[in-house]
Amino acid sequence: MLGGATGVPATFWGKSPYADPSLKPYPYDPEKAKSLLDEADWKDTNGDGTRDKDGVELVLKYATNQRELRKRVQAVVQQQLQEVGIGTELQNYDSDVFFASYGDDGPVAKGEADIFELSNATSFPDPDTQIFLCSEVPSDEKPEGTNSEAICDEELDALFAQQLTQADVAARTETFQQITKMTYDKMYWLGFWDDPDLWAVSPRIKNVKFSGVTPFFNIIEWEAEPK
Repeated sequence: MLGGATGVPATFWGKSPYADPSLKPYPYDPEKAKSLLDEADWKDTNGDGTRDKDGVELVLKYATNQRELRKRVQAVVQQQLQEVGIGTELQNYDSDVFFASYGDDGPVAKGEADIFELSNATSFPDPDTQIFLCSEVPSDEKPEGTNSEAICDEELDALFAQQLTQADVAARTETFQQITKMTYDKMYWLGFWDDPDLWAVSPRIKNVKFSGVTPFFNIIEWEAEPK
């Protein structure tokens, strides 16, 4: 689908030095998925092709916006989930509705689906993020909250608080590697593909200095040669 141009990230922090280097993307393993579902007592007792438990069919609401690539991913995921006995109800919204805030009844912020497909990133280039914090779960009291996954893990919160106090790069990296390991082990986030920023500069543009943080830090010094 993406022509082999990118890969699957193991964590929200991708291939950055802040990610635990021992973590690998979860493999595509339908048989393992079936085994885990069996262990959890989700079984197709009525023979309709979809697993059920205590009279409830295992059908997940899967939402994204109208971006064509995301809709194509939905179709592939729907087929793969059905192969292991999980049904899906696909939902698509205009972007201004899909990404609307809790106060504006946005479906992501309101948690109205089981799976949301979207892109996100850290506070680039810093690894910090608020999307996993208990205090950022959207609510009537916190309509601007950014934790649409509604994850609230006090141990994880403590690690995020700790890294904010660490000026030593090595110590902060170690803390973030603990964070990445926890979000990986507890499946708080699952990546489909890396979406890197790629920068290309015309040879006519002189004095460009890429810092590894931002390509624009010396933009005042750029000069364009006449054609």
